[in-house]
Amino acid sequence: MKRIIAITLLAVFSAAAFSQEPNKQLQQLEKYLEGLDLGFSHQQFNLSGGSVQHRWQVTFDESTEEMHVDKSMSEEERKRTLDMYNNFKAKRWRNVELAVDSVRLAFARLSKETSTSYLFENHMDAADTIIYALAFARSDGKTPYFYEDKKNSRSRFYGAREAASFNYDKSFNSEGQYFVGKGNYEHVYEIETGLSRENDMRSFDIEAFQALILPVIKPLLSLKGAKSYPVYWRHDVGYEDEVGKNGGLTHKTTSYGSDASGQGLTTGTFYFIPAQFEAEARAMYKQLDSLTLDYVNQHPEQPYIYKYSKGYSRYNLQEIVHGSKYHGSDEYSLRSYYSPDGFYILSLTTKGDIWIPSDWPKLWSWINGKKVYLKGMKPKEKSK
Repeated sequence: MKRIIAITLLAVFSAAAFSQEPNKQLQQLEKYLEGLDLGFSHQQFNLSGGSVQHRWQVTFDESTEEMHVDKSMSEEERKRTLDMYNNFKAKRWRNVELAVDSVRLAFARLSKETSTSYLFENHMDAADTIIYALAFARSDGKTPYFYEDKKNSRSRFYGAREAASFNYDKSFNSEGQYFVGKGNYEHVYEIETGLSRENDMRSFDIEAFQALILPVIKPLLSLKGAKSYPVYWRHDVGYEDEVGKNGGLTHKTTSYGSDASGQGLTTGTFYFIPAQFEAEARAMYKQLDSLTLDYVNQHPEQPYIYKYSKGYSRYNLQEIVHGSKYHGSDEYSLRSYYSPDGFYILSLTTKGDIWIPSDWPKLWSWINGKKVYLKGMKPKEKSK
């Protein structure tokens, strides 16, 4: 009976999903903003149960600060370094100006089509403040409400079927030496599922999802140098190591509803594909990404956060999907990363908080700061 109900709900959700589309003008704007390379992200999530939400976001923090060059540099090195830096900063600042102008034009046009809007600008001397917000009404006719977060310089409409906001502040730094421009664009779009969080939602099915992705990963493990290793990261209550300090943790993620004790145990597997097999590794990523999106779309009853991306991240251990906690269940995370050595996929299950060691690619385990390294990976001790 439960299976019949689930299939019915899925059919209703699928019909609703295909009958609705985000605003086309906002989609065109986002495509343009993404090309400016200012920090674009697109997420799809279903945490409350009542709707699947999409969130497009662009966040930037740029300045015209001049570079302080090492005095030991030769004149030629100094000039080359300054030219590269100035060209880079000029391009970034120009992209900020293009972003602001494109958002201004789009919001001005859309304000005539929305159910409610708020457009505010203040320009005094060289300082600029812009607060824009738009909302499209829900099918039930309820009026969205406007909230202004002055502390964090963010404002938006809540309770709307679709809403967009843009907050921008440009001013001199505290010493009046250079400009700082901070901006945040956000577009949220909801598709109602008809699901109740208490009655219809279920835990993210970790076992089923892992069984789905393993056949994609396994064939690549036969490549020369490809390997898989277990993950065991444990942080107990009372262990006081902090992120960024000598204990070697890159970051911590606290689960929604956590008791804030700091306790966390993450287990799973990380898979490594050598850099020489880049084509195979990137093809595997595309398959995993496609399977993941298909899985979450077919399971609106499972709480998740899916992150749209174009591939592996060089800068952080980027999530593809996060199966969120539900009624005390474990959490799941599928992540990716690449380095000059190769490509990584991590399949992780967490109880409590997620604590990630900074040198995780070299470890068998991390337990309250104590590290057990993989064979041949232990750093050489510095001679006294």
